Amino acid sequence: MRRAGWMWKFAFRTRPNKGLSMKGTAHLNLGLWLLLWLSLPASAAEEFRLPARGDRQQELVLYSATDYEHLSPLLREFQQAHPGVAIRFVDLNSRELYQRFLAEGQDSHADLLLSSAMDLQLKLVNDGHARPHRSERTLALPPQAHWRHELFAFTFEPVLMVFNRERLGRHEIPRSRQQLLSLLRREPERFSRRIATYDIAASGVGYLLASQDSQQGETYGRLLEAFGSLSVRLDDNSNDMLAALARGELAIGYNLLGSYVASAIARHPQLTAVAPEDYTLMLMRLVLISRHAPHPVLAGQLLDFMLSARGQAALGRAGLQPLLEAGPEQTRLTIRPQGPVTLIPLTPALLPPLDRLDRQGFLRAWQSSIEPQPPVPQR
Repeated sequence: MRRAGWMWKFAFRTRPNKGLSMKGTAHLNLGLWLLLWLSLPASAAEEFRLPARGDRQQELVLYSATDYEHLSPLLREFQQAHPGVAIRFVDLNSRELYQRFLAEGQDSHADLLLSSAMDLQLKLVNDGHARPHRSERTLALPPQAHWRHELFAFTFEPVLMVFNRERLGRHEIPRSRQQLLSLLRREPERFSRRIATYDIAASGVGYLLASQDSQQGETYGRLLEAFGSLSVRLDDNSNDMLAALARGELAIGYNLLGSYVASAIARHPQLTAVAPEDYTLMLMRLVLISRHAPHPVLAGQLLDFMLSARGQAALGRAGLQPLLEAGPEQTRLTIRPQGPVTLIPLTPALLPPLDRLDRQGFLRAWQSSIEPQPPVPQR
């Protein structure tokens, strides 16, 4: 896959969070979520299998919210060094992954969980579902790239706006959220039903991004209202939104994950991506070893390989942004803050918005903003 070089040429600088414009809220009763998950059709998850190359076989099971195409090169290289290992890759969205793992409990076959929903991953660790892992690789990680030796970052992910230039017509491409808002207000009929963003009730990473956006100021709330008045399309999958953008069904995609955007732009030159000038959210993809992993030692070996120079290079070739680069004295992060970037921190500050009541309130406020309001009757 050809990497889109534009994507990583940001100037990065951390920005302090501003006051909440909408208070974070918590999720529905866990039992209800589990009941909903158990009622999902079996086709909700897609599975891929990499058979072992040797005679002696062990099967490593991965639950992943990162697409298989972005991880398969790394997994195949890992198998070269471990020919007796078969890999079962279960592809889920970030909230499905979280719910399925909890529903299975101690009977889960998952060895490793990989997700960009940083808050849900941290909650699993906080609730005792992860197994500690210490190795030369993990002990070399910078402190902001792991949590309690149980949760580990392995890539970065910028969060971008994407535009179909043909659908924008004569308009210039917006470079900030305020410019996007002004564009929508100038010509609403052009963009009605032509905007897409995450459905935060269905997508874990979508909820994370919305909760982070809400901490940056009032512009996001005004954007939501504009989206709602224009019948925004809600989805739980970046690739589906990007496909609709490429076909011209949509003009604007908001808060899409950079690795998927890079892949789409390489195939569809009519698409343009923007790292918003006001701030660009940057998240980290995180991996943990299940507390009840059937193969914890083997899972640790794969985790270490992900953090090795060879593993990080494989992730980079597949279109992801590697977490680490090898320096002469120490391992360091590839992204060093120098521009308008808000790096989502891996800290307990991610947990309060997942509180049940907080999440319910946040979802109500979000839905109230994004759903079209009926006209006020004239008296």
